[in-house]
Amino acid sequence: MIMKTSYLAYAIAVSCAATGTAQAAMQQNETQQSSEAEQKVLEEVVTIGYRDSVKRAVQQQRESGGIINVLKKDDMGKLQDDSVSDALQRIPGLSVERDQGEGRFIRIRGLAPDLNSVSYNGTVLAAPEAGRRAVALDVIPSDLLESVVVNKTLTPDIAAGSLGGNIELKSMTAFDRDGAFYSLGADLGYNQQASETNPKVSGVISNTFDIGGNDDSFGVAFAGSHQERSFTTDNVETGGNWDFDEPGLEEFEQRAYAVTRERTGLALNLDYRPTENAEYYLRTLYSEFADTEIRQGIITEFADPLAEGSTGAGEVVRELKDRTETQKIQAYVLGTEQRMGDWQLTVEAGTSEASESQPFAIGGAQFVQEFDDGLGYRGVKKLQLLAPDTAYQTGGYDIDEVEVSDAYTEETESNAKVDIAYDWMQPSYQATFKAGVKVSQREKTAREDIYIYEDFADLGVSGLTLADYQTGEVDYGLDRFGPGINAGALWQMLEPLERDEFFDEVESRIASYGIEEDISAGYFMFDIGVDRWQIIAGARYEHEKRSANGSRYNDETETFTPEYAEFSDANWLPSLVTRYDVTDATILRMAYSTGLVRPNFEQVRPSYFLENDDGDLKSEFGNPALQPLTSQNLDLGVEHYDESLGVVSLMAFYKDIENFVYEADLAGRPGYENFDEAVTFINGDDAYLYGLELNVVHQLSGFNNWLDNVLISSNVTLTDSEATVDWLDDGQLQTRDIALPSQSDTTANLALGYETNRLSLRLAANYKSEYLAELGDVEDSRYDIMEDDNLTVDFSAKWVINDNLNVSFAANNLTDEPFYVYTGQRRYNAQYERYGRSYTLGIQLINW
Repeated sequence: MIMKTSYLAYAIAVSCAATGTAQAAMQQNETQQSSEAEQKVLEEVVTIGYRDSVKRAVQQQRESGGIINVLKKDDMGKLQDDSVSDALQRIPGLSVERDQGEGRFIRIRGLAPDLNSVSYNGTVLAAPEAGRRAVALDVIPSDLLESVVVNKTLTPDIAAGSLGGNIELKSMTAFDRDGAFYSLGADLGYNQQASETNPKVSGVISNTFDIGGNDDSFGVAFAGSHQERSFTTDNVETGGNWDFDEPGLEEFEQRAYAVTRERTGLALNLDYRPTENAEYYLRTLYSEFADTEIRQGIITEFADPLAEGSTGAGEVVRELKDRTETQKIQAYVLGTEQRMGDWQLTVEAGTSEASESQPFAIGGAQFVQEFDDGLGYRGVKKLQLLAPDTAYQTGGYDIDEVEVSDAYTEETESNAKVDIAYDWMQPSYQATFKAGVKVSQREKTAREDIYIYEDFADLGVSGLTLADYQTGEVDYGLDRFGPGINAGALWQMLEPLERDEFFDEVESRIASYGIEEDISAGYFMFDIGVDRWQIIAGARYEHEKRSANGSRYNDETETFTPEYAEFSDANWLPSLVTRYDVTDATILRMAYSTGLVRPNFEQVRPSYFLENDDGDLKSEFGNPALQPLTSQNLDLGVEHYDESLGVVSLMAFYKDIENFVYEADLAGRPGYENFDEAVTFINGDDAYLYGLELNVVHQLSGFNNWLDNVLISSNVTLTDSEATVDWLDDGQLQTRDIALPSQSDTTANLALGYETNRLSLRLAANYKSEYLAELGDVEDSRYDIMEDDNLTVDFSAKWVINDNLNVSFAANNLTDEPFYVYTGQRRYNAQYERYGRSYTLGIQLINW
């Protein structure tokens, strides 16, 4: 029995499709007896391995109505995972897309972040970034949550919005613990590359109170977190600017980032339970993520494509970007649950708001120097500049232009829903019938005002060279860099100038738009348990009505006209989930489900830009008529639980995807016969994705020495996919097959742990193989932008001083793994970044 509780400590990422409401009712007495027995064991064993929280996570996974993974609060803190995204990457089938070395967006089973949904206590979270539906989970500190549930099977009671799965963020409540509780933590981090220390403080406090003669009927839970992190990033990138017809590089850029990142989160949750059959609750979330970034850059553009080691003419541009970007996400859910005999009624109203602001940032201040000869490069991944010494001196650079932008994006989502359930208990079977309706409204607005300052001599500006705005030598670890540009001096120069005279109306109006979506939904499902079988079946209906407004600009007439578009669509989304208990330890699962994702806002906005470039007619525009992506999903899996082995699970999945969206050039096609270029987004042919998830959790035993404290957890997901893109070539439609963007063939985790009563050690590795990041040229696979494989290794340690105090240490990115993206083949750099190692020392005070 002791060994059973031990192996559960590492079952963090067990893929489980467990029983639903009906079968849970059948096993209620057995579960209660088992829980009481295990509780006796837990009272006798002193543990620091989060075993109780993980046991509850696994139990939740087994009792769920679908195929899910669960992370509990304690598990998210094991490796100093500051954000939700960093914690989720350790779940089978999940991987992250990173920004500045931190996880930002989540991919589920190889599907891109925009094809998955994120919700907070049932309310779909709004996305702060312009053009996207994907929620950046690095905005949300992990300290604010009690658990995260990843739903990989989409049952009818889950709102549409994903093909890969739904990530449900669950807030804490005062009833999660008995009586008063508080936890206070302080961390001090250090980034090796920046030589900066980074503080973090967090705290949780909760308690229950007696109201109206009812004991412990009102609960208050509050959590807060604040972190400051300063770091640097060394970068060199070509952006895919290779010419493979005249082999050589056209241009590349070296960048030195200095970033200060602040992450603040608050959550306040109130619960009132006057009786056993009534509950009223308020869930709140506020999270703010601020990035202050100064980016010094050297852009080298060659007059003709150059091979490595050769030199020629060109220009070198020293560029500065200076911006502060703030993303905010807040959510509020007000609801009640009422139980009346075999009936249960749930009524909820929720709202979520997200914004991204970037007030008056320098988008690019450029100083240019021309060279008749002597410019080149050397290296493959880490390209280095070959240039005369004057390229590193200030006097040769003249100010060319300064771009300033003021941008703001806001998205709101409001909803109301009613769910009703009925439990029908019979001697030979039990069933739960559930139905509900939901209405929601989403609105996305984006505004960007762009100002282009140029011709500074004509404006009477006296400082015209880099010498007038220089800073000291830039700290850049990949190459010689030279002096940087002083942002303060630039702002001082721009201040006397009348900003409105430099307003770029065309770029500003094309970048601004507004979109509204109204969605009405209803569903019906039943959950029945008979003998060893569990069956959940039903369907969801969703109707969408969308309106959008933007601007059309005609370069020939220099005129703007408003653009307005409407779209309406309805879909049925059936699902069937079954479970069969082969034995008490072996479970077989099968599922059929359907998913739906609406195109992102960048793709459907009705902005239209038309220009005549010396007789060539070119246009770029959104496509409000895009159809939503839909998928039919099949899952088949088996799990085996054994007291000495732990957990072994194998899950196979297949997704047939319709209306795959990609960027295409419609020139020459009907309606665009006279165009030389007409770039927009279109629905493609069907795509598919399939794969296997394998998960093994095991604690060594039987050695009667220190080896019995060793824990092993590993998982691997193998996937493959295919989609077809097409284009016109001399009037003939051509096609080629590609992998779905963001799909890695292999995603894997391996963790080795050692635990005693007072000490916990863990070494974890996370791996994802290369994947297609972007189609550089639809017609030519040589220009496909590929993200290279990535392996990160992290270490954590925790020492319990006493029942109320513990100390922790973590080391992240031990191998100093870089981020590398290439064009077609690995020897052709598209982007290389290095972040360095990070270390964290923490202390936590807990009062149970």
